[in-house]
Amino acid sequence: MARRWLLPPYGLDGWRIDVANMTGRRGADALTLEVAALLRRAVVETRSDGLIVAEHGHDFTRDLDADGWHGTMNYAGFTRPVWSWLRSPTQDLPDFLGVPGGVPARSGSAALATMRAFGALVSWRSLVHSWQLLGSHDSARIRTVVGDAARQEVAAGLQFTLPGTPMVFAGDELGLRGENGEGSRTPMPWDRPGSWDGATFGVYRALVALRREVPELRHGGLRWVYVDDDALVYLRESPSGSVLALARRASGAPVRLSGLVAPPSAAAPALVNLYGGAPPLRPAADGTLTLPAAGPTFQLWRLP
Repeated sequence: MARRWLLPPYGLDGWRIDVANMTGRRGADALTLEVAALLRRAVVETRSDGLIVAEHGHDFTRDLDADGWHGTMNYAGFTRPVWSWLRSPTQDLPDFLGVPGGVPARSGSAALATMRAFGALVSWRSLVHSWQLLGSHDSARIRTVVGDAARQEVAAGLQFTLPGTPMVFAGDELGLRGENGEGSRTPMPWDRPGSWDGATFGVYRALVALRREVPELRHGGLRWVYVDDDALVYLRESPSGSVLALARRASGAPVRLSGLVAPPSAAAPALVNLYGGAPPLRPAADGTLTLPAAGPTFQLWRLP
């Protein structure tokens, strides 16, 4: 019966499996992989491009890559490290999806180590099919976590430009707030457009368009090139070209990168800014690139 929702006139894209970490598990029984494979077959036999995504609020790495779930809700490998890096220093977050101890404040290096640790334990296929989310109906909202619109823009920049499938919880694009799942499950204020954060809405529209227009953000590989307490820098690379991203949570020392571009010549073009409004980047005589020091900011340039 459930297959019919994937067919016309409904045409759903796939299924999200609630509490997937408990699927097929009871007592000594552990049949998660078998059940996931059965459900995947049902989806892809009904529509070849159907997607089946699993809800995991914890370590999901042993449940993927067995021809079952295409991907997961990437709370552990994306949401939590981004929260811990960008969280407001004045906001008290008592838990993360029920995990006691609160949400710690971590450096860029620590957040990146968490993202890389989880990403390294699953295939690229599973990673890009997983949902990159900044919150959901079960968590605080990202605006409450980070405290302001500037840091939310940095979070959204990561969400739309790192490998994975961006999943926006309804209302985040309007700057809605909520301290926990119950507080976040508020109706969309369709009838109160005056309550919307128009600038944040514009940020999300621009990032959606950017991901649609820049093929490297959908199909490119990932190479981390710099990290410090307050800045993350990475490349998305494909045969079509390369783009350079800077995510900065606060102002700091300028980031200087060497070896990414050739030393300039008279005809050498500057790096065109694709997002964030920074000026084009012009390499120094030795090819070094100096990225903006002011923050919070999210910037994206195309390499020549």
